[in-house]
Amino acid sequence: MIKKHLFSEHHVLQLATSAGKIILTSGGEVYRVEDTINKVGEYFNLKIDCFATLTCIIVSGKNSNGEVFSLVERINSRSTNLDKIHQVHGVLNDIDSYSFQTLKEKLEAIDRSQPYGFGMNFLASALGGACFVLSFKGNSHDFAAAFISGALVSLFSYIISGLKLNSFFINLISGAICALVSNLFYVAGIITNPSISIISALMLLVPGVSFINSIRDIIAGDLVSGTSRAMEVLMIGGSIAIGAGLIIKLFFNFGGL
Repeated sequence: MIKKHLFSEHHVLQLATSAGKIILTSGGEVYRVEDTINKVGEYFNLKIDCFATLTCIIVSGKNSNGEVFSLVERINSRSTNLDKIHQVHGVLNDIDSYSFQTLKEKLEAIDRSQPYGFGMNFLASALGGACFVLSFKGNSHDFAAAFISGALVSLFSYIISGLKLNSFFINLISGAICALVSNLFYVAGIITNPSISIISALMLLVPGVSFINSIRDIIAGDLVSGTSRAMEVLMIGGSIAIGAGLIIKLFFNFGGL
């Protein structure tokens, strides 16, 4: 085991919190965040008490002299990046092999790592939406409509990524795009049932990971975070339904359906 270097308790608190923040901002469960923070503190002989929610991490540590150190980390945004969660767990599972500085550098490198670029996301969104057509027994025309919908949703997300819009409006507009493309295909006579391609494209927006994590948090006893995440899922689902529903209603009113 590599010898641990001298460091302050506050530095340990910062390091543990940064590890938990990576997991929380990457879509991890709250109990996983707290376990990670406690594990880092335990390794460096610092007893840490942690309370995490979707928007904040509060940690306090007590050293052998009874001195208390505390830190509050605000979480402004979250995404889904399971690879980062896997990397953090990989590092912590081998924590005995790292010194304080090496562990810090490893976590900083994970935090800085970039997800797939626009090209890969564009292709994955287009193919992902289109391939759901197979599950709903659609034809090649439905496949094409869902493919274009997924591509446009990815393009829209990329364009407005720097504006930091509320997720409600992003999902509302994305749902509207999916419904608009499919209804245009239907009006043009290319497809006979717009529902298949609409549902297929909307599957890209469904917050499945967040829904599962909300259940896991509630089962783990984190009722505040689990309920908050469940409400977030309902809000996202509602925004998708409103966006798609508005477009369908407009086409219906103007005789397009």
